[in-house]
Amino acid sequence: MAIVRKSDRVIQVTVTGGNGTPVTISTLADLEILVYQFPKRIIQRWLLSDSEITTVNNAGGIVSVNFDRANTQTLNFKNDPCLLEVVASFTDIDFEGGIKRDVATGIELSIVEDSPTAYEQ
Repeated sequence: MAIVRKSDRVIQVTVTGGNGTPVTISTLADLEILVYQFPKRIIQRWLLSDSEITTVNNAGGIVSVNFDRANTQTLNFKNDPCLLEVVASFTDIDFEGGIKRDVATGIELSIVEDSPTAYEQ
């Protein structure tokens, strides 16, 4: 999937556990997905608890988010990869605060492209 600057894009993600099987979305305490280019430069962030993530297939672990054109235009497509991070939070009394967080980071979305229409007003 190529991300085009200054365009809206739906990103679909399959959330899997450590064993590679899909996680049932409704069993999560929360889910966070974010797009970034550097660890300290987050482009856009979505939370399941804020209804910013749409469940596509609950048992299959498939969700989607809307990557807004206002945020895609800030991407530095020539030098830096566009990366995705997924943070799944589970209720587990053995962890601090009763929440276990599993993080998958550094997921490359693909080549970030520019288009002729990206330069139009």
